[in-house]
Amino acid sequence: MENIVGVEVPGLGILSGRDYIHIDRVVQDSSDGLEFKGEINGYLTEKINEEKWIPFTLTFHRVIAFFSCELDTYLNMYISGNAINSDLNIVEDSKWLESMPVRADYDRSELKHYLLFTYDNVYNIIAASFDISF
Repeated sequence: MENIVGVEVPGLGILSGRDYIHIDRVVQDSSDGLEFKGEINGYLTEKINEEKWIPFTLTFHRVIAFFSCELDTYLNMYISGNAINSDLNIVEDSKWLESMPVRADYDRSELKHYLLFTYDNVYNIIAASFDISF
């Protein structure tokens, strides 16, 4: 059974709330990278809790698949697993990842299914890792 687990972001904690992450730009590069640039609402963070917007870059590495969906439409669809309490998540025991025909030069055990909620959209991403900078 799928289990959705929130990812703690260094310096900020668990990101949770509709007005938390705003994306200004999404770029898919030619080296299997997927980059999100935007701002995080500092007032809603566990660790900062100040009324300011924090610019960030979130980059996923070795991306083999991703799709996006408008947020309210996604929330109206059936979502298996536990309740979603975070805006950046890992989907454990992902059915999508299990069914993905991963190419031979990728090690399936190194891949993860990430689930990113933003103000406007939801992104499902299968990638090896990610990093975030402020």
